[in-house]
Amino acid sequence: MEILKPRTVHPHLIVLYPQSEFAELPLELGTVVLGRGQDADIRFEDEMVSRRHCALTFDGQRVTVEDLGSTNGTFVDGNYIHKQILDSDNRLQIGKIVLKVAYKDQSEEAFSRELYEAATMDELTGILNSQAFMDRSAGELVCARRGDSFVHVAMIRVDEFKRLTESCGEMCGDLILKEVARLLSDEKRDCDLLARYEGEKFLLLMNGISPEDAKKRAEKMRLVIERHIFSWMDSRIPVTISIGLVSRQGTEVTQIGELIAESDGLLNTAG
Repeated sequence: MEILKPRTVHPHLIVLYPQSEFAELPLELGTVVLGRGQDADIRFEDEMVSRRHCALTFDGQRVTVEDLGSTNGTFVDGNYIHKQILDSDNRLQIGKIVLKVAYKDQSEEAFSRELYEAATMDELTGILNSQAFMDRSAGELVCARRGDSFVHVAMIRVDEFKRLTESCGEMCGDLILKEVARLLSDEKRDCDLLARYEGEKFLLLMNGISPEDAKKRAEKMRLVIERHIFSWMDSRIPVTISIGLVSRQGTEVTQIGELIAESDGLLNTAG
């Protein structure tokens, strides 16, 4: 007779609205703070959310939400609360953000993770896809405008890629794109956003550094690719990249689509 063991479930915080910010975040034992400030454990770029808005505590069995004296209040199912236990049917709202807590076992976690990765990651290179880049860059641009800081968007293109695939084949081209993505990932900072844009193009978003430092980092990436040994069928293949870099500060930071178009235009001008 098979003995069935009880399932071990873990809570996850799910962002339901806005849909563009959908995310599923595992909650560990202890307390996490939700808010808009830099010191919040889970940050939301919503002006109606206080810097330290509310706290979620998981004691191993249940999740409790507690308001931290927020300006606009914490609500569960439309009702203002100070402290309340959350179950999977409740809807938690802070500012314009609507969330829920879901309890999942390991198999459900793995399936959800696969769905999330399929929706956000480029299948070939394993880095962010262009839509995920667009979604995640929104918060970076808001922070740059609000803090009068710099944001830098770089369009990166593998040079002569069409000629390369025509002479060596698509499999060779795929290998080169995966290797370029790996090298760029190794060079970027943890806080930078890197994505495959389309075809042989990649996007990089950097913040918190000056335009001069952004240029230095972009040039270092260019040299890393140029000096790397790419090989196919025991033959060395020279690979280089071109980079169009746009830097904006504070109120000069426009929408991400405009920054991408401008960086792409600089790339076309360069080569």
